[in-house]
Parts: sequence; C-alpha cells; structure tokens
Amino acid sequence: MTITATIDENEAVTLTYTRMNTTSNLGVPDAAAFADDLKSTFNPDQGNIYRDAYNVLVQPEGVTVEVHPHSFPIPWQHIASVANQLRDQGIG
Repeated sequence: MTITATIDENEAVTLTYTRMNTTSNLGVPDAAAFADDLKSTFNPDQGNIYRDAYNVLVQPEGVTVEVHPHSFPIPWQHIASVANQLRDQGIG
C-alpha cells in the first residue's frame, strides 16, 4: 500500500491510495495547513480538526480525511510520509 500526496497551483491537495490493483483519490481544497494538521494528530491530546474545506478525524487506526461527502483513511504509519510529501511541495 502506498499513499501519495500532490498539490496544484491553488494549494489543493490530491491524495492517492494504491493497493495492489486498486487506486482511490481524494481532492482536498484550500489545504495550506493540511500537513501541519496531519502532523498535529501525533499529539495524544489532539482531537478532530474541522476546517472550512476539510476535516481530519482522529481514529484508533489513524485519521480519516473528510471532504464532504467523501472520505479517505490514512493509517498511522503513513501520516508522517504524507505530511513530509506535502511539506516538500510547499504545503505547511
């Protein structure tokens, strides 16, 4: 399983989950703080994060990113990798 994160010129993020022959995508608009939001979930006191364009919901197995009406799970072991990919592309 791999999760990749890319951004466009409008700071919208596309998350892509690939496992074997299955690929899923989720677009996250207005994601300027998305990497910071993901990293903050490693703090045990961090609750769910609600933004105008998306939500990051803390779950026992990781986080779920919601962009109404869709969602995208990110397991704990992939959160740092996704946040680092975004930071490498200029998203905080």
